[in-house]
Amino acid sequence: MDYKIRPLLFLTVILLFSSCGYYSFKGALPSYIKKVAVPLFDDNTAYPGVREDLTNKVVDAFVEDNTLKITNENNADIIISGTIMSISQRAAALTKDEDVTEFQVYVNVRVKCEDIKQNKTLWQKTISQFGTMSGAGLQDERDQAIAEAIEKIAEDIINNTLGYW
Repeated sequence: MDYKIRPLLFLTVILLFSSCGYYSFKGALPSYIKKVAVPLFDDNTAYPGVREDLTNKVVDAFVEDNTLKITNENNADIIISGTIMSISQRAAALTKDEDVTEFQVYVNVRVKCEDIKQNKTLWQKTISQFGTMSGAGLQDERDQAIAEAIEKIAEDIINNTLGYW
């Protein structure tokens, strides 16, 4: 009886280990997509430095992810472009006397991912994220809240681009 169980056990072990291999998003991407360009985002807010901050965060996120290589628009397989539509502030927490103790600062960005090789839009959406600041609302806190929102937007762009496939 032991000699009949061994082959079955061996086959089970082989199947188990062969199904638990390394997984990466790179295998899900079409083979021709290797490089991404991220031109400077447009800015409808005129808030100083925000377009540069967002563009740099998106580039840094692609570099850190290391699935696609950053390049210029002439050599890219896909291009991520967008426009910062608005930056707004909303009360997030109030006291019983209706004094604001915390604000959420929203950054809204319209983003498009274009496949240059196939000449088509892969995805396009408006991404809205927020950062928080105290009710005092000092400029440094507002800048930090915007930076927090931009960080989240960059992450969403990476996830949308790699998760599209």
